[in-house]
Amino acid sequence: MDTAIPKTAIDYIHSLGRFSGKAGLHRIRALCSALGDPQDKLKFVHLAGTNGKGSTACMLDSVLRAAGYRVGLYTSPYLVQFHERIRVNGAMIPDADLTRLSEQVAQACKGLTLPEGEHIGEFEFTTAVAFLYFAEQQCDIVVLETGLGGRCDATNVIRAPEVCVITPISRDHMAVLGDTVAAIAGEKAGIIKPACAVVCADHQPDEALPVLRRACDAAGAVWFDGMQEMRVLRCDILGSAFVRGGQGYTIPMPGRHQLQNAQTALRVIAALRERGWTISVEAEVRGLARARMPGRLERMLDMPLVLLDGAHNAAGVAALTRTVDEMLKMRRLLVVMGMVKDKEYGECIYEMARRADVFFACAPEADARALPAQTAAAIAEQHCGEVYDCHTVEHALSQALEKAGPRDCVLVCGSLYLIGEAEKILRARQKAAE
Repeated sequence: MDTAIPKTAIDYIHSLGRFSGKAGLHRIRALCSALGDPQDKLKFVHLAGTNGKGSTACMLDSVLRAAGYRVGLYTSPYLVQFHERIRVNGAMIPDADLTRLSEQVAQACKGLTLPEGEHIGEFEFTTAVAFLYFAEQQCDIVVLETGLGGRCDATNVIRAPEVCVITPISRDHMAVLGDTVAAIAGEKAGIIKPACAVVCADHQPDEALPVLRRACDAAGAVWFDGMQEMRVLRCDILGSAFVRGGQGYTIPMPGRHQLQNAQTALRVIAALRERGWTISVEAEVRGLARARMPGRLERMLDMPLVLLDGAHNAAGVAALTRTVDEMLKMRRLLVVMGMVKDKEYGECIYEMARRADVFFACAPEADARALPAQTAAAIAEQHCGEVYDCHTVEHALSQALEKAGPRDCVLVCGSLYLIGEAEKILRARQKAAE
């Protein structure tokens, strides 16, 4: 790193910027080559999609660890701290290792010859750090989540993974990935490689499935359908129970969409078994029962019920509203919401505001793309009778908790950056109250 400007490793990484030049894998290939291609020492489950990637990755990580494997997990973005993005057997990368490996990657960057005006960006840099760390830690397998798209995503520098996973696709990041579901599906399908197994989540849009099928055939990959049957026994705010293939399972993450994510995860495990991985049914049961995903209908308090959910696009909000309609209809609902400007914020705010008894508009402070709270409040006022422009997450939470009764629900939703800020604030309050 440039020692002329002292920074922590995280400050340095953030300073690199989100976009670093023409879309493509040429920069990450050059960087990984300079580092000795650590990704080639690893085996992967590679996930792309619009919604459900994080939860499905979390379930896979938990099941594979329950099976006795040493598992790397790479996700984005983070909620509270950057280190969450790189984990081995559930433990975040230590700060000392992050700093040491960032120095190594920064040194490699200095020797690269890249097209004029291009540089290694934040996600490319972080991905290279993760590959080095997972290789050092001798991970048996890495659950690798794409950051944006698939075809040109830095994670796609890997060779053929054990399994490619395509979670539900919808319209998101349209300025980068295309303005139709078919175009976006084509970008996501770019992770499919020869000879790997391909697991596709159920209920893909009609425009997406043919694109994914064609990509699988063109790559010479193996489409893996796996078992379809699932009988739901319970689905409430505490999670779900279901029977599949005569075996009972529980998942602690609430919402019917998490049942679909569990179905996808179990298909991936079946595909891994066919490729020689030893994963018992007992490991599946234990792993799913232990899987928890911060910021996905995460329960922070019980009286009032306080839930955090990073639904930040139309498909994510649709899944959230189904849960609200099914599981929270008997509670007074106070919604704290903040969005970013490059999402379908109008539709998302409309869906939440029309269900809210009280709506608190705020803006995620950590994101330069934040939609002003005033704009969010103006949209919400058209659909909810009691709306407050609170500017900050902290102010919105304070107001909501003050107005909530013990049987009410405070639902914090929108940008993942906002969810991270809310979690930090709520945990500090809990600590102060102890």
